[in-house]
Amino acid sequence: MSNFGGGGGGGERGGKRGKFSRFAAPRKLVEPEEALDYKNVAYLSKFVTPNGKIQSRKRTGFSGQNQRILAEAIKRARIIGLMPFVGRG
Repeated sequence: MSNFGGGGGGGERGGKRGKFSRFAAPRKLVEPEEALDYKNVAYLSKFVTPNGKIQSRKRTGFSGQNQRILAEAIKRARIIGLMPFVGRG
């Protein structure tokens, strides 16, 4: 048997395991309360850490599509100068 993990279980010899159990309840998708627009800086700043990093999907609860829209809006606001690239302080 090789050390390069194959299909299933994981175990001692490597292998890739899924992140979520197939028996677990499906994740609840969170919809944005306001529009994910680069001009809405007050709302976008809720999804940026104090160090200036964009929060992950796990943290925001958005779907992949909404997370990409969020990241694009934050990046546009940074380029225009409405939001800082780095944290406060």
